[in-house]
Amino acid sequence: MDPSQVLIVEGGSETARYLRGLVSSSSISSAAVASESEAVERLRKRIFCAVVLHLDGMPLEGRHLFTTVQRESPNTPVIVIAQRAADLAEWSAAGAFDCLVEPVDRPALLAVLDRARTRTELCTGNNLSPMKAPSRRSPPPFAELIGDSEAMQTVYHWVSKVASSDANVCLYGESGTGKELIARALHESGGRRGRPFVVLDCAAIPEGLMESEMFGHVRGAFTSAVGDRVGVFQLADTGTLFLDEVAELPLPLQAKLLRVIQHREFRRVGSSHSLRVDVRIVTATNQDLPELVKAGRFREDLFYRLDVISITLPPLRQRKEDIPLLVDHFVQQFNHRSARQIRGVTARTLRLLLQYDWPGNVRELQNCIERAGVMADGDFIDISQLRQVLHPGLRTTFQGDHGSTLRDRQKTQILDALRQTRGNKTAAAALLGISLRGLYYKLRGLDRDKNAGGNRLAEAGISR
Repeated sequence: MDPSQVLIVEGGSETARYLRGLVSSSSISSAAVASESEAVERLRKRIFCAVVLHLDGMPLEGRHLFTTVQRESPNTPVIVIAQRAADLAEWSAAGAFDCLVEPVDRPALLAVLDRARTRTELCTGNNLSPMKAPSRRSPPPFAELIGDSEAMQTVYHWVSKVASSDANVCLYGESGTGKELIARALHESGGRRGRPFVVLDCAAIPEGLMESEMFGHVRGAFTSAVGDRVGVFQLADTGTLFLDEVAELPLPLQAKLLRVIQHREFRRVGSSHSLRVDVRIVTATNQDLPELVKAGRFREDLFYRLDVISITLPPLRQRKEDIPLLVDHFVQQFNHRSARQIRGVTARTLRLLLQYDWPGNVRELQNCIERAGVMADGDFIDISQLRQVLHPGLRTTFQGDHGSTLRDRQKTQILDALRQTRGNKTAAAALLGISLRGLYYKLRGLDRDKNAGGNRLAEAGISR
C-alpha cells in the first residue's frame, strides 16, 4: 500500500472518479476512493497524506463528515472541492487545508496535494507507514491550544488531571511557549469556568506599586491615592488569579502573598480591615524556582505553596512536528484580522521554517507569519517574503555572509542546505527552492573551484 496515498471521499459522482484519475496520473500521490460510510474506518486503519472531500456528491453529509475527519485524524489535511466560489471562505474558516471550486484545474489540484503531502510528512516525522494506524490523541482542553505532538499530549494530560481541583499550579517554560494559554485552559476546564480570570504580570509592575496592584488601597494610603482601588486578588474572587513571572516578586511581597494563600484574607494598603477571598492561584515562570530558593531569592515556604502541581511547557524546538499546524492556525488568524485570503505557505517555505530553532518559541513563529502575511502579494507565503522578516539566525541559511561575494554566498547556501539534509540532494534542492538539475549544475561549479568548493565539500563530508 502506497504511504503517500490520497483518500477521495465521494458520493458516487463522475467528478470523484475524474479526481482519482488526476491524482493517479501524477507523480505526487496515488489515490483511493471511499464512500462516506467507508472513509472514517479507513482513516482509523492507516495514515493518508490528504483527504479530498467532494461535496457535490454529499451536500447534506459533507459538514458532518468534515468534522468527523478532523476529529479522527487531526493531522490529515482536508481539501474541499465545492461547487460555488462563495463557499470557499466558509470552509477555510472551518479549518479546511485548502478549497477548490469546480471544475477542478489539474495544476491547482496537484499543487495543493504537494503542499498537503509535505505537511503530513512533517507532522508525522516522515513516518507514513501503512502498518501503523494513527494513535488516539487527546483533544486540546482549550480552543487556542494548537499541537498534537507527544510533548503537548503530556501537557494536555496534566491539564485535564488538575483542572477540576483547586490545587495551585506552577507553569514552567521559556518565554513564548504559551503559559498564559495553559493557565486559561486550566480555568476554562475546571469548576471556576465562567468566573473571573485575572492576569498580573509580576515583571511589568514597579516594585513600589506592586502591593497596591495585588491587594488594592484605600483613599489617602499614600500621596497619590486619591480614591479607593481594588486589587487583582479582589477582582479574581471566586475565580482564578494568574501570576505571570512570579519569580520577579520582591521578597517582602512574597511574604504577604504567602499569608494570603495560608489564611485566604488580605488587607488593602492603608486599611485596618481584612477581606476574605476565594481564589485559585496559577503561577508561571521562565526561571528555575528550586534554584532561586537555594540562592535565597525565593521563599521556600512560598515555593511549596505555589508549586503544588507543576507543568513544564516544551519549547517549540522540541515539538517541531506541531509547526505545520501552528502555521495553518496563524495564517487563518491573520486572514480573519486583515480580511485577506492567504491560503497558506508553500512547501519549500514550510521546510525552511522547520530548520530554525525558534528561540522566541510560538510567539516568534506567530509574529513571523503575521509579518510575512503583510508582505505576501499572492495566495501563498513564500521564501521571498520570509527573507524580509525572519530573524537573522534563520535568514543567513539562505543569504550567507553579506560581506562576501555573490559566488561565496551561493557556496554557503548550498553547503548549509546539504549539511542540513545530510547530503540528500533532492531535499537540499527543495530547501534552496531550485530544481535537482539546477543543484547538480551548481555542484559542478563548486567542483571546478578546487581551492574553495572542492575542499569545502570534502570538509562537509558530502560526496558529489
